[in-house]
Amino acid sequence: MISIVLPTKNEPKIYELIISIKKELEKIDEPYEILVIDKSNDDTPKKAEAAGAKVFKQKSNGLGNAIKEGLMLAKGEIILVMDADFSHDPKHIPEFIEKIKEFDIVVGSRKIPRGKVIGWGFKRKLISNIANFLAWHLAGVKVSDATSGYRAYRKIIFSKIDLNKLASKGFEFQIEILYEALRKGFRVGVVPIIFQDRSFGKSKLSKKEILNFLKLCLKLFWKKVKTH
Repeated sequence: MISIVLPTKNEPKIYELIISIKKELEKIDEPYEILVIDKSNDDTPKKAEAAGAKVFKQKSNGLGNAIKEGLMLAKGEIILVMDADFSHDPKHIPEFIEKIKEFDIVVGSRKIPRGKVIGWGFKRKLISNIANFLAWHLAGVKVSDATSGYRAYRKIIFSKIDLNKLASKGFEFQIEILYEALRKGFRVGVVPIIFQDRSFGKSKLSKKEILNFLKLCLKLFWKKVKTH
């Protein structure tokens, strides 16, 4: 089974997104489920259910917590996590499913050939480049576009990675889970994606999230130093 996990917070196009995801999944000869981990105060849950998703109310604040909750609820052998605002194009889903046959985690990269970002200004690109530089050189997460949230995981890896022990609650969770996976010897691959900056709603990336990301990179750096 394939599980799709969608963390949501007031997503006006959630119905259309889920329909698009289902069209891509129907090209693959596998049963599937779509899980929405919701923190909305609008009609997002109602729209998601109408489109055929299972909706779960998010228990703890933060993107990282939403992803953790989704990963733990998912029943599929392959779990694909993506943004719920069309930033992550569902057309890439078959590429993830094909690529994960060779890997334990597949990250959608905007920084390799055929990958790109549409709609970011200079400042947002600079933040992304610095974040990926810190992830690679400071935290030791040597993965192209380690901050990308469009990913596929093999569920079996969570028998070795205890999600409850991952401390990150927000955006920085993307780095911590890759750090743990690489530390335990899991194989991480990449596929090119075209990232379209969210057209609806407000970006969830705040100054606090950026600061927490920096703190995590420093923490992982010292952890790496102590173990060598």
